[in-house]
Amino acid sequence: MTINTGASIAEEANQSTVISDSSAITNTSFNVGTVTPLTLADNVTLANAVLIVNMAVAPAVNKAFHLYRRDMNINDAGDHADVPNANHKSIHIGSFHVAPRTGEQFVSLPAVPVSKDQEFYIENDTGQSTTGTTVVKITPWTYNAKA
Repeated sequence: MTINTGASIAEEANQSTVISDSSAITNTSFNVGTVTPLTLADNVTLANAVLIVNMAVAPAVNKAFHLYRRDMNINDAGDHADVPNANHKSIHIGSFHVAPRTGEQFVSLPAVPVSKDQEFYIENDTGQSTTGTTVVKITPWTYNAKA
């Protein structure tokens, strides 16, 4: 397929690791490991998210990790939304549905909404605990004209 000059195409920015948690994330818990803020230089509103997770015990069918966004510097520098937790889940932006099997899984979540400055958190809703390091990567993208 040939794409015409001037047509809108998706253009990706560099991928960033926004969560890297080497501790076990138990069922119904949020990650507590390293959270790296994502600050975008351009006004991009969408990103693709990827979850890399290890499960020692297979989750049941149709179980997921839920992805939440915490907006930062909302009004002025230092004005941040609360960190998502069991009592305040903040902005839910999607769910990574995992396969009912053990081992490492790579799960994508396309076109999630992002803001100018944010952190990301995941909630384990699989019925099982994670093992190894759980990672979430974000790749911002936008539309641009094909040259």
